[in-house]
Amino acid sequence: SDRLQKVFVYVDEVHCLCAVLGMDFAKTVKDVHPSLHGTNSDNSTNISDSTLEGLTQTILKLKAEKRTRVSKLQEIVGKLHKLWNLMESTEQERRHFSEVAAVLGSSEEEITSPSVLSLETIQETEEEVERLTKQKASRMKELVLKRRVELENICRNAHMEPDTSTAPEKIVALIDSGLVDPCELLSNIEAQIAKANEESHTRKDIMERVDKWLSACDEETWLEEYNQDDNRYSAGRGAHLNLKRAEKARLLVQKIPTMIDNLIDKTFAWEDESNTPFLYDGVRLVAILEEQKLRRVQKEEDKKRYRV
Repeated sequence: SDRLQKVFVYVDEVHCLCAVLGMDFAKTVKDVHPSLHGTNSDNSTNISDSTLEGLTQTILKLKAEKRTRVSKLQEIVGKLHKLWNLMESTEQERRHFSEVAAVLGSSEEEITSPSVLSLETIQETEEEVERLTKQKASRMKELVLKRRVELENICRNAHMEPDTSTAPEKIVALIDSGLVDPCELLSNIEAQIAKANEESHTRKDIMERVDKWLSACDEETWLEEYNQDDNRYSAGRGAHLNLKRAEKARLLVQKIPTMIDNLIDKTFAWEDESNTPFLYDGVRLVAILEEQKLRRVQKEEDKKRYRV
């Protein structure tokens, strides 16, 4: 009775291991002894020492095989996860391999799903990794170029020059040549985006002042055109609105020299702190402001000469 119970325990363990490995249980136990499968009669089950030893050795072999397959599948699933994240695969695309994917974070004892470690499952998972790897190059090119556009938008809004090392034409050439891993390029651009966002934040105060100064310059241009209009005081439609605007514009224009001086001081302070020149569309902002300051002086002198 004790031997028979032990045989049943061993056979049950073989059954569980065969199920996980997707192996033929009947053939496996019959190889140990034909009486271990295909009959419900306790009396016909062989319980000899050789049968018990055969079952013990079979279990050890199956456990070793399971260990090997778990290691192999976990390695494949690790690559699959990376490709999914990289390719931004949808849940629907991942669903077919959801049971296999669970192997990655599981211990050997926790992996009990039927056929999850079968040779067919492992091969199917390998083929999926190969398929996604082939798609990776074109997808990576798309992702890298997408991030590059994001970088350019950040730089354009902040009037900064994007890093030329990841210019679109260079990216395409590098990916097509196969000399550079697209993941490295993507990582490089992500770092550039983070740096651009950080610099954009430090430039925010100066950029807001630049916008106010440029807005004041626009009003100055409008005011000059308005003053040259001989019909500006006519009782035409909207004349009173233009008159009010002209009054506000005159007050604003008077502040422009002070705005420029304050901007220059702020920019110098930023440059001292950052230890780098403050560029506006690739040109040093201080140089632009100094030039505008000089032009205003010349403009005032021209006006004085014209009056004389």
